[in-house]
Amino acid sequence: MEGVKVKYSMIATDSIKDILEDYDIDTVTSCTFLVKGLNDTYLVTTTSATYIFRLYRHDWRHESAILFELDALNHLDRNHFFVSTPINRRDGQSITTIAAPEGKRYGVLFTYIEGNRPEINENNVMLIGRALARLHQATNDFSSPHDRTFELDLHHLLYEPMERIKPVLHHLMGNKHDALLKEVITKIEGSLLDKQLETGFCHGDFHNFNMHIDNGVIGAFDFDCSSTGYRAYDLAVFWWNLTNNYSNVATSCWKAFLEGYKSCRPLNEEDEQSLRAFVSLRRIWFMNILLQNDDVFGTQWIQPQNIQSFIDQLTEDMANI
Repeated sequence: MEGVKVKYSMIATDSIKDILEDYDIDTVTSCTFLVKGLNDTYLVTTTSATYIFRLYRHDWRHESAILFELDALNHLDRNHFFVSTPINRRDGQSITTIAAPEGKRYGVLFTYIEGNRPEINENNVMLIGRALARLHQATNDFSSPHDRTFELDLHHLLYEPMERIKPVLHHLMGNKHDALLKEVITKIEGSLLDKQLETGFCHGDFHNFNMHIDNGVIGAFDFDCSSTGYRAYDLAVFWWNLTNNYSNVATSCWKAFLEGYKSCRPLNEEDEQSLRAFVSLRRIWFMNILLQNDDVFGTQWIQPQNIQSFIDQLTEDMANI
């Protein structure tokens, strides 16, 4: 059959091992496909160390956007914030270009952060809050010559996602939720625009699935969603994660997280008042990610009951903003 188009290919671990020969690391003893997500992740073990090899999906991040991310990681490392850092190839380049069947893909080798995913309890989330505060503080002077191609602003978190969400809602439910969607946009704009909200570098996906804890030290990884933008959004992502995945302890742990953050740097009143609106933005952004990446998440989940759950959450959000 001629003219077959490939949207996503999984690269065999043997090919990843071949790529790793271009890095000045010890003999690779194992290479395991770890997880399929917005990017593919491989766990690499050598005779002396463990690494992560990330293979970015075709057309997900342009080379300049990846270089921005790597600049941020190196900046954080220089400022003594514990992150997974990129390792250069022997030729001094940080990115490996791979000619995949679907088109050009980029690979980066990262250091591995020892430890385990932090359990959600008040002591740990206080440490996580402090870690996010230190991340923000350490990147106040960060800049990169490379174009990230997006910011964590209303265009990326609200307007662009709504353009993808609206047709799905219309297809499954008609236009009965149009008024709610208009209210969402109006209320979020009213909560955020013309406010003195802090902006700067953000992780963009800061929750316990993207960090390890080792002897009480938090180490962060997966900066794929990082960019400059609203700092309050970074905090709200953690609140969103608590309410979605740890609802039984969400109230007490959110209080502990905020206490941890504020113990390291101030959070102004308008930023704190905006947090509920940013939780809604995270919800909207995440729905857009699910719809946009059907090669990762499939389409079977796009059913009236799941979309109605999303609508119910937005309705509750609007009552509290």
